[in-house]
Amino acid sequence: MAKGVAIGLTNLHYAEMLSDDATTGSFSYGAPVRISGAISANFSPNASNDTLFADDGPYDTASTLGAMSLELNVADIPPAIRAFLLGETYENGVVKSSSEAIPPYVAIGMSVKKSNGADRLIWYLKGKFTAPDENNQTKADSINWNTPTITGNFLKRDADNMWRMAIDTDDDSVSAAIKANWFTSASVALSAGGELVTDIEFDVNTKAVTIGTPTTLTATLTPAGNTTQVTWASSDESIVSVAGGVNTAGTSVGTLTGKKAGTAIVSASVGSVRVLCAVTVSA
Repeated sequence: MAKGVAIGLTNLHYAEMLSDDATTGSFSYGAPVRISGAISANFSPNASNDTLFADDGPYDTASTLGAMSLELNVADIPPAIRAFLLGETYENGVVKSSSEAIPPYVAIGMSVKKSNGADRLIWYLKGKFTAPDENNQTKADSINWNTPTITGNFLKRDADNMWRMAIDTDDDSVSAAIKANWFTSASVALSAGGELVTDIEFDVNTKAVTIGTPTTLTATLTPAGNTTQVTWASSDESIVSVAGGVNTAGTSVGTLTGKKAGTAIVSASVGSVRVLCAVTVSA
């Protein structure tokens, strides 16, 4: 690997965290969204350490990682993105800010350009943002660029205690698929083992179900053997319900239960990687 020093910043993204479950060890994110005009990103981990003295000397040392902050300076924050990141309301082009707004948890991704031409690709995995300072002033003899700075408080994921993922594109041990898909719809849908879910396939494209008789639908992930939690859903629970699980072979399955005659769409997804099956229910 050639030497490289960080010299630039681009490809700023956010992705909504949809779930983070410590009990099941599962998590999921929505599709990453690009924020144009990245100027700076300053990440400050709040770490502390201490040394225990015994027997007239240093005896042991321990460290802990607390809350972390990420300060982003961008050319501009479009109204719809600002509203989303701050939990505000965006209707007909109007941003409505409320003291009761609850920001969502998001992941923040970026690309740090290195002096050797490679990139360091980063995701900070879980954080919430607060309203930015708004410092505006009249034009004078010289131009003053009033670029907003937004600050987020970040922490570790409940599911696996991870708070950051990063790769260098000039690292030969990183697969081409992970490099190419770092900012795509599946980029943050990583299992604890670091496998990227790139596809999901059902065993059938359509399924016939009889009312009251449970039937299973199998979802196979790519790469093979991936154990990332799959989210199952039905477009109409009054026609067919679906409950996710895992069979004895470790493959994700959805148990379908017909409620009334009709057709509904059953989906299986990991992050924004999604597959659909038309389910017809009859008596």
